Amino acid sequence: MPSAVLLPFLLALRGTAALPARPISHVETHEPAVAITFDACATMKGQYGFDEEVFAILKREQVPATIFVSGRWVDTHAQAMAELTGDPLIEFGDHSYDHPHMTKLTVARMGEEIDQTEAALSRYGRHSVAFRPPFGDWNRRVIDVLRERKLPTVTWDVVSGDPSAKATTDGMIHVVLGQARPGSIIIFHINGRGWKTHEALPAILTGLRERGFRFVPLSELMRQQDAGAAAPAGESAPPPPAGAVP
Repeated sequence: MPSAVLLPFLLALRGTAALPARPISHVETHEPAVAITFDACATMKGQYGFDEEVFAILKREQVPATIFVSGRWVDTHAQAMAELTGDPLIEFGDHSYDHPHMTKLTVARMGEEIDQTEAALSRYGRHSVAFRPPFGDWNRRVIDVLRERKLPTVTWDVVSGDPSAKATTDGMIHVVLGQARPGSIIIFHINGRGWKTHEALPAILTGLRERGFRFVPLSELMRQQDAGAAAPAGESAPPPPAGAVP
């Protein structure tokens, strides 16, 4: 569907709720709820893959998850998208098309990166619940482009660190269980770049449950507070560890 036709349709789906002027990195809530999110990105330099083991864990544990896809990843992973869209516990977010630094683009090109990914998702009957800027890199222009499309900007407050070759299973478990709090947005990867994700995820899910947390889709978590919690002062998300760039 051409973006000129698709955009009005998506705007109608997203309603008219006011959007925050900064990225949502955490939602203020008294509910013991957290959102498990994954990035699935491909770039012009690499298509990457799909971590079937991670998806199998989510299905086995019946954990809802929000997967931020780049449009190029969607277009090059038809089988994975068929599996993901067939699971009612999976929802999607927009992670741009080519995974660029959005702040370095013109406003027109920003819009194309977003709209191309929405068009790719629409071919599977899905649309995004939020946008996650690659590298957590955003500025006012990025936010304005997204607000025109009624898409909230979402980053994270708990970084698993799974893309880093230095990540260890025990280290990931320790970080996530130690930092998670009500309203947390936890970031992992499911595009084959999570070195230890499939090893750490079962213990992380068990540990969070033992602490009384329940897992909700990001869209549900955001509804618990209209504006969410903004990123700290400045114009970036909490930085990931070295080598763990989302």
